[in-house]
Amino acid sequence: PADAAPAPLFPWDDPDFPWDERPFPPPDRPLPPSMRISKNDNNPVVVEIVLQLKKWEVVASDGKETFRITANIEMYWTDDRVVGFPTFTKAVPQNLWRPRLNGCSGFDLGAAEAYELVPRFYGYDTSQEHRPADGRIAMTFPVSLKEGFDISADMERFRSFPFDSTRVDLSIVVFGAKRPEFDKDIRLSLRRPNLKSIVDKYESAYQHIDVDGAAQNSNDYELAGVSVAVGGHDPPSRFTNDLRFKEGDQMPDYFISFHIKRSSTFYVHNGIQPMYTIAFFGFVGYAVEPSDLANRVALCAVLFLSIYAVQWTTVGHIPRLPFKTVMDYVSESVSSVLMLILVGDCVAYHVARPKRGCLKDTLDELQCQFDDASADGVDLICGVIVLLYVLGYAVGYRTLFAAYRATKSNGHQRPWGSGSYLRNTWRPSTEAYHLKMDAEYCRRWGKKFLGQGVKVEREKW
Repeated sequence: PADAAPAPLFPWDDPDFPWDERPFPPPDRPLPPSMRISKNDNNPVVVEIVLQLKKWEVVASDGKETFRITANIEMYWTDDRVVGFPTFTKAVPQNLWRPRLNGCSGFDLGAAEAYELVPRFYGYDTSQEHRPADGRIAMTFPVSLKEGFDISADMERFRSFPFDSTRVDLSIVVFGAKRPEFDKDIRLSLRRPNLKSIVDKYESAYQHIDVDGAAQNSNDYELAGVSVAVGGHDPPSRFTNDLRFKEGDQMPDYFISFHIKRSSTFYVHNGIQPMYTIAFFGFVGYAVEPSDLANRVALCAVLFLSIYAVQWTTVGHIPRLPFKTVMDYVSESVSSVLMLILVGDCVAYHVARPKRGCLKDTLDELQCQFDDASADGVDLICGVIVLLYVLGYAVGYRTLFAAYRATKSNGHQRPWGSGSYLRNTWRPSTEAYHLKMDAEYCRRWGKKFLGQGVKVEREKW
């Protein structure tokens, strides 16, 4: 009709514009590399993700050790529909498209999970606040563990105490029941580029993790590293009936892992090291003449008492457990070492001493003297056996290997797929990285780091 209102020239002038629908990037816009490309790619929106870690802590209370974090998740993408949006006269549309998010059990995403957080225009500071939008969108939201993560619930890891460690695995599913969008629609990326100055400072081309003030230690624990990855998993059957679903579509996932280990320095220097010092001090008994059995036995008795004195200094810091730990095996091994030395001393003495009533049977006093050569031979054999037991079994197997095996199987170095939760059956399918936070990291970066981790094979992540 001639009197009909003219069509709006711009989307923001149309009150009925469908801002909540997914934006479609230009077909010629390059996509980040991926290990898995959906065969049903539908010109996906690339969403770059950065983890900002502000604080972490392990709180011990009521016999439990609870892991807590204070962190943000930053998401960045481009919506070409808002290019030229007049930011100086209009606010961000309240229904502007953004990813629908679902955190794993206990992982609180706040208003972002309730779809109540409105994204912001990105790309200008306060001095340029009246510049029209260029299409870049950002959304930053706080994340936390509601009641904390009870790391003491995993009793098996305590078998390697004080070298025990754990891995806290968290996940975010980028998917909404009201608006199913699969990996063909959204491609998560860990390749948000760093500024040139940041690249030079932190030697990182991309932003994976922003450590902003987080310390390495908390109480009895230290943060050994943080891992991030992007993956996907097959949707539940109720979503496969959706008209938009096609065979092979997956739900996009963002994975986060915190690698935590106990700071073992106190226990090593006040428990394990003194224990093995006692064991090696037992070898001093071989410097005493084999015929002087009384002094050899007295030395072993003193060393036995020293074991319980060392245990007393650390008993208040050791958890009460229904099974033996590495610390218990160390104490047990040292006791066994002293017992072996004591038995060897007794054998050496009885092998070398003259027979009772020897002078009654012979007038040759040389045949009735203590046989030092035989005693030395027994000491040598017993000393080698005890040394092999200490180095091979006690230190090598019961301490070092036990700690290594526990760390690899159920400690902080275990693979993601070895976890016990449902999310651990979902595997990284795109990118996987690990930031190792060791002494070298602390020396170079301290409490501030904005960069990338080391790329890890999906199977080993």
